[in-house]
Amino acid sequence: MLTDFILFGIVDNGVMIFGAFTGLEIEKYLPKKFQSGHLLVIAGAGIGNAFSDFLGGLASLNYPLAIGSGLGCVLALGLIPLFNRLMKGRVTTA
Repeated sequence: MLTDFILFGIVDNGVMIFGAFTGLEIEKYLPKKFQSGHLLVIAGAGIGNAFSDFLGGLASLNYPLAIGSGLGCVLALGLIPLFNRLMKGRVTTA
């Protein structure tokens, strides 16, 4: 049903956005040398997305989907340092 997909999208992006804002808030409390302006926001969004994908799989009662997508998202978080190194100097913050 279309409303189920709309609800899933709201929950999925809502948790991801909450994770991004959480990463932004955490970064404010770190010592200046650890503040990058974007890395914890990206990590927070990735963690939020992993959690929301896991919840989406659980909500649909598809446990292999829940575990597989959640685990895949968590493993992809390991790419953040690589992408950060590749994009060094290309990403600007406001």
